[in-house]
Amino acid sequence: MLHRRRGRDKEDPRLTIKAGQTVSGDDMALRRTRRPGKRAGLDLRQIVQTARQFDIADLSIQSLADRLNVDRKALHYHVKDRQSLFELVALDRFAERLKGEGVAAAEDWREACRVYAREFVDSVTSLGDLSEHLWFNEAVTAWALEPAEALFAQLNAAGFPDEDAVRMVTMLATLCLGHARDIVQAGRETERPRPRSLRAALSEVGQPGFPHLERIAGLGVDTYGAAQLAFGVEVFLEGAEAVLKRGQAPVPRPAGM
Repeated sequence: MLHRRRGRDKEDPRLTIKAGQTVSGDDMALRRTRRPGKRAGLDLRQIVQTARQFDIADLSIQSLADRLNVDRKALHYHVKDRQSLFELVALDRFAERLKGEGVAAAEDWREACRVYAREFVDSVTSLGDLSEHLWFNEAVTAWALEPAEALFAQLNAAGFPDEDAVRMVTMLATLCLGHARDIVQAGRETERPRPRSLRAALSEVGQPGFPHLERIAGLGVDTYGAAQLAFGVEVFLEGAEAVLKRGQAPVPRPAGM
């Protein structure tokens, strides 16, 4: 007896070819073997390790999915778009460069902060244009555990409360990231951006009335070099020293006690 089929076999949408579209045998084989599903067994480390194999200009969600042999949807579970993918790659390269040995070996917390700052800036500038994608919407400490642990250990040994230490490391990282991006931006141009912009603004006004800014514009101070970073870190350390002393000062006892 012949039985009527109760429904049509469902087509795999990944294998559907639109009218006029041609697909090679290799492409069809890839479509048949590509892993579907929400995650396809992927994790961030696997994604980043594969992304390392690409030149940044060639890296995209689709090219990475093809290399991993998964659907784009599986990647989107971890990485929502190309910008997010670049952020992951930037964090990975940053963490690979930033090590904690120098911070741990520093003679005291002040020198540990100086070493951390220099190594942080060097790690960011080594990214080149990719530094624009390095943000702190993901904790950098999660990608560079050793230097962060070493710095917090130094601050703890000096007597800083944990809350103060968190705020200090955040301030130091923000200072360093801004300076590193300045260096990368200045490296793209033949003239330092800030002095040029100030002179252009004063020229556009066309009348005197900003004597201090005009004097500053003529100084030619280099705010993109190592001296600028050292100045910023020393100001940071002076403030941190004051916070530490204030916290260690004895609490005055009320009269009569």
